[in-house]
Amino acid sequence: MGKEITLDVAAEQQEMQIIGVNGSQAQKTRMLQMGFTPGTRVRILRRAPMADPVEVKVRGTRMLLRRDECQNIRVAS
Repeated sequence: MGKEITLDVAAEQQEMQIIGVNGSQAQKTRMLQMGFTPGTRVRILRRAPMADPVEVKVRGTRMLLRRDECQNIRVAS
């Protein structure tokens, strides 16, 4: 497995594996309920001009996350 980074700095179109989720208990629960569970593959599809929000694809679903939410998701290639 590659170097561990947070999703907000991951390259676009590169598929990454989720290592874990940080943040408050409420933030962790929300991310886990949305499908951001350890071992799941995730890909950044594109970023808005100011890098917020970020469009990601996880478990076949496209969704928009705020940059601060992406900072709480740890991934590796």
